Amino acid sequence: MRHALMLGVVLGLGGCAAPPAPSVGYLPAGAFGPADVQEDPQAAALSTAEEAFAHNGAMQGRPAQMALAVACLDAMGGQFSGPGRWVGTASTAPAQMRQARDEVRRILGIPLSAPSQVVIDRLVAFSRAEQSGDTAAAIAALQGPEFTKGPTATEALLAHFPGDEDADAATFAAQDLLFPMGGGSDGRD
Repeated sequence: MRHALMLGVVLGLGGCAAPPAPSVGYLPAGAFGPADVQEDPQAAALSTAEEAFAHNGAMQGRPAQMALAVACLDAMGGQFSGPGRWVGTASTAPAQMRQARDEVRRILGIPLSAPSQVVIDRLVAFSRAEQSGDTAAAIAALQGPEFTKGPTATEALLAHFPGDEDADAATFAAQDLLFPMGGGSDGRD
């Protein structure tokens, strides 16, 4: 009886295990051009994502900028989950960032299991190629199992990304966490 009880407790605890941490990736050097040399890369990524998701209308027809914002959200969604400057915070921003990353991935057809670094690298490559007018390189960057909707549909979604309130709220909360005195906020209440 005692062994059966212990087995039941062990099996019951197995279902309580924490979910695996999300994949973590980082923006490549120069992702923001020459300006990122002097800026904190996490602050730059968060600012880029927050601006894009807060002002979705301004992003319409700007697939290169939206791709960079999505890459930033993907990076920060993972980085907020791991050890670092946000560990031990009482803020809900880390959970909001993970949820926003998952939602944006669903919209774009990027599997939740796709490695963050691969997603980030491909989105940044697309952004750079799109900005330089290299259509072939832009399309090539969106090919592969990470982009299940295919390059043409993914590019169209980036060009006309639907508003996402979760991403807007998450990036705003994360900005507030990074700049608690309002230094990075866009003034929203």
